Amino acid sequence: MTSTRYVGKSVWDATQAQSGHYDKILVQDLEVTVNAGTDVWGRKKRQRALISVTITLDKKFESASSTDTVDTSTIHYGILSKAIQARLQNDDWVSTGALSESLVTSVKEVAGTTPIFAIETSVYYPKGSMFGDGVSHNLSIAEVIGSPRTRSDVLYLRNLRIPCLIGVNPNERLQKQPVVVNLWIDGIQEMARIDDYAQLETLLFEVRGRQT
Repeated sequence: MTSTRYVGKSVWDATQAQSGHYDKILVQDLEVTVNAGTDVWGRKKRQRALISVTITLDKKFESASSTDTVDTSTIHYGILSKAIQARLQNDDWVSTGALSESLVTSVKEVAGTTPIFAIETSVYYPKGSMFGDGVSHNLSIAEVIGSPRTRSDVLYLRNLRIPCLIGVNPNERLQKQPVVVNLWIDGIQEMARIDDYAQLETLLFEVRGRQT
């Protein structure tokens, strides 16, 4: 069984930049409805999601580009999009972590014999936040033969608008002002904790309340 090495996103990005692998296939903001994650009250319900996948190929797709055909050196993004949509039509609820990993499985199934260097997925819930612009889980996986599997997990709370008393002047203490907060939780290894984003948002407001 292949071991997994968990790294922070900055380490992941640096490793990718130095790898020499630049040919990529992207599916961005595929709009779907998923039976995954939780709503802002922590309930397990169907919700809208935007799915993005980035595939870094292990070899350049020179044969496909030279003949202008989709061969085994690359991956057809249209077929990949349909495969993702088909996989997400599940009746049983799944965690966000499991959903992200199922996207990786879809990529591998569609890729077939096409060699892949790395897979990055993003599951974004636009309605996953009560006071922000949504929540996303970003999963990055690289599998190199002869090396441990490298993985990065990031939970991202986007643009939380938290009212706070800011400043020391008397007029500034009379009225709360909105503070926009972006929060990244990096290096998550316990997949069940990814769906704690509603509790995390509540905690941020509680901390703000104790300090104002």
